[in-house]
Amino acid sequence: MLGTVTKAGRVLDLFTVANPEWGVREVAQRLQIPTSSAHGLLATLSEIGLMRKSPTGRYRLGWRIVELNRTLVDTTAFLSEAQPILRQLADCLSATAELGALRRHNVAILDRVVGGPTGPQAAASADATTAAHTSAIGQALLAHSKPEVLDSLIWRLSSRPGNACAAAAADLRAGLDAVRLRGVAFDIERTEPDRCSVAAPIRDTDGGVHTALGLTVPALSFRRNREVLTRSVERAATHISRNARSAGRSTVSAR
Repeated sequence: MLGTVTKAGRVLDLFTVANPEWGVREVAQRLQIPTSSAHGLLATLSEIGLMRKSPTGRYRLGWRIVELNRTLVDTTAFLSEAQPILRQLADCLSATAELGALRRHNVAILDRVVGGPTGPQAAASADATTAAHTSAIGQALLAHSKPEVLDSLIWRLSSRPGNACAAAAADLRAGLDAVRLRGVAFDIERTEPDRCSVAAPIRDTDGGVHTALGLTVPALSFRRNREVLTRSVERAATHISRNARSAGRSTVSAR
């Protein structure tokens, strides 16, 4: 039973913004499972609404996921309480404000508000396509993650061919130690050209870190306002953490 659930999770992981539609053979090849097994998994997921079959016979995510997402947001006070803070940050700093959580070795965006000339716009989208060790939110989370999570990521990076990957793995622990001491993590045009980010961890009721808050702006704006952005994200993360602790509510994890 557990193996089937794990395989179903691997199928769901394939569906991203870049690749929203998959065929049975493609799923089988990507997951290296028999075509019959891929068909059975997709058919079962379709029956419970997590998948839907298009007229061409290919599969997309089902509407049940939207319902589950709405239920999660509506019943997680932490998310609803944090959104006004995201809007304020995005509006005042003309930034993209995000809440993220670790999902294996990637970052899942729980909420996103994009600031701009017309004011903040909600753009919530959950994805796990950004590598945790390269993004500011990811590093803020990894710096406070369990040792086995970091060990798994280090092993994964070290096992990839190429000197660059080996060097990145060797430097990661030291970099995360610095993040832990500094209190914030930075992404200086590492994930995306001309975009810089700063992120701070949000502490749960038990002091643990499951989510982080990040701000992203154009590189020029970041260079001009680095201190303001850093102080803003630190204060906002502290405020959200304090509210969560005083209310006795846990933050959400994507793991």
